[in-house]
Amino acid sequence: MHVRSLAHLVFGMLALCVFFLPFPSANAATPASPLTVVQTGTEQALDILRSSQSEGGPTIRQRRDEILTIVDRYFNFQEMARRSLGRAWRDQPPAKQQEFVRLFKDLLFNTYVSRVETYTSGNEQVVFDRQDIDGNYAVVFTRIVNYRNSDVKVDYRMRLDGGEWKVYDVVVEGISFIDNYRGQFTSILARESFDSLLNRIRERVAELART
Repeated sequence: MHVRSLAHLVFGMLALCVFFLPFPSANAATPASPLTVVQTGTEQALDILRSSQSEGGPTIRQRRDEILTIVDRYFNFQEMARRSLGRAWRDQPPAKQQEFVRLFKDLLFNTYVSRVETYTSGNEQVVFDRQDIDGNYAVVFTRIVNYRNSDVKVDYRMRLDGGEWKVYDVVVEGISFIDNYRGQFTSILARESFDSLLNRIRERVAELART
């Protein structure tokens, strides 16, 4: 699958931010605030990534399984897929929509998990600036500092889903994760069928799984 890429730094930082999310809290009686959801999990996620750099830490496979657990719990992949596909989502029957969600999730994870590992140096610090809540939607504004001697602005777009705040988009230095993919998918669908798009994603996922 031909995928137009942004600058390596932005992709790397986007991947890094996408996986900085928390483990579930079994004792939470009420939904944590969006900022708390992001803040409380950041160090735990970093610990997973950093622990593999020390002797006796988890294997790559173990680390990736832990990251996938976080992603499954705290990302709304249905919403991410729907927004990434844009208008074409409504034109597809439910079975095709769910196939797209599954493939899109696999594409995201396999594409970005290696970049997470590449761009985690162990020196990152995250500043949690503020949260803006508007009904069932929220944005958490953060900065990653001391990353190659620069600050990177990261916004988490979240939605209250089943009583829990979940991420449906991440914006790094003004570049939206969802908007980037929507542009790619729209371009492909202007020339090819939806089944062709699914095949492209399927082939790309298989290729990434071999790396």
